[in-house]
Amino acid sequence: MKKKIWILLITFFLISSVCAQNDMAVQINDIEFEIPSKYQGGKTINDKYKLDDIFSIRCIDGNIPKSIGLWACEMDHSKNLTISDHPVRHYCQYNSYIKNNQSHAYFASGDSIYEIVWIGNEITPDINNMIKNAPKSNIDINTFNKLLDKSIETYKKERTEQLNKDGEHNYLESKYNSQISNEKQDDTRLKEILLTRYN
Repeated sequence: MKKKIWILLITFFLISSVCAQNDMAVQINDIEFEIPSKYQGGKTINDKYKLDDIFSIRCIDGNIPKSIGLWACEMDHSKNLTISDHPVRHYCQYNSYIKNNQSHAYFASGDSIYEIVWIGNEITPDINNMIKNAPKSNIDINTFNKLLDKSIETYKKERTEQLNKDGEHNYLESKYNSQISNEKQDDTRLKEILLTRYN
């Protein structure tokens, strides 16, 4: 009986040590996030951890409208929720580039907003645990939602202005090119007339 207990204890310690080796932490904006084993093997560059097109986590304080705007405008569905006192907004849409559903979870931790991106259309236990284990948010739910809503409106406004500028630029460019084309045609016709009369 004692032998079986010793074997169980040794097995438990071996499994614990293997699991401990699988833990990997990355530092994003002074916060340490535990990366689930299925998303390990990526790279951390400029406060962003990324594993190909499969998974990424980053702080988006530098430009929230640009970071959230596109996904908010092209979403298939969205949901506001709370995970262990962290306000969270989850977006999902089909991404034709990766040919799969892609999720974006925006959540508050400390005084910052973070984005986690993964393949799938649901918040998985791994993603849930990453958010749950992040330091408590200093941003309340109402402030968080207002900040994201305002950022989306800012993105839409900037995008509309850009599209208008691009449209005006394309119109002027096509008008200018057609004038040059007409002038070239006029020059060619003039040469034809001159050659016909004076030959």
